[in-house]
Amino acid sequence: MSLAGVRLLLVDAPNLIRRIHAAVPGQDRTQKIDQTVSSSLASLKRALTLHSPTHVLCAFESEGPTWRHAINPDYKKDRPAMPAELREIYTKCKEGFEQDGIHSVNIDGMEADDIIASTATRAASLGASVTILSTDTGQAQLLSNNINQYDHFKDKPITPDSIRDKLGIEPLQLVDYYALVGDGSHSLSGVPGVGAKTAARLLGSYPDLEAIIKNREEIGGRVGENLGEHAQTASQTRQLVSLRTDISIEKSLKDFRYKPAS
Repeated sequence: MSLAGVRLLLVDAPNLIRRIHAAVPGQDRTQKIDQTVSSSLASLKRALTLHSPTHVLCAFESEGPTWRHAINPDYKKDRPAMPAELREIYTKCKEGFEQDGIHSVNIDGMEADDIIASTATRAASLGASVTILSTDTGQAQLLSNNINQYDHFKDKPITPDSIRDKLGIEPLQLVDYYALVGDGSHSLSGVPGVGAKTAARLLGSYPDLEAIIKNREEIGGRVGENLGEHAQTASQTRQLVSLRTDISIEKSLKDFRYKPAS
């Protein structure tokens, strides 16, 4: 089956809504909820106009623990629990998206990023042109000829060149980069003594984490020692920052055809 001609827009809904929620001023709970919902709907409509998709999917988070928590219970331990206010906003946004002809998906045990990654890679392999709407740099590991990423708030694409300019690595090396430096936003440790510059230098000399650990004696010094001592932690972090591409979604692409509400 070919999906040539399909333009699929994958929306990281938590990323979109949380950023808007954080920017809405005021303390009145009802007003903040209403303003966040209306602004989220308006923002998504602007994205639809800009990207002109034939199909749209909004990915949401699982409310409970994910497969990552099963591997590392400390995953995201430093993040506060989702406030009831935001949970209510998610529900209202889903309803609003549906009224505008846009379907949402959430899967128990999975994060929105994994739903996006699985859908994007599957559709792209069949010839679809995919755009991921998210500011999350971690999703740039998916970039390819058929998969693009767009920062909706800065109104510009996230490209392989922008990743190279920002971090000094290739997009495919993002999982290795975070394995080395850690990912504080997800409470994941890396290798002590390895910062951004050292990680970029190592990944310029070796293709991935496995090769770096294998050549730790050649690397030498304290960094080489730490690579040996913390290899297991780094490997686990790499696993946890890698997006799943094997998730089965119980809907077909035709269910996400975008038909603007009349």
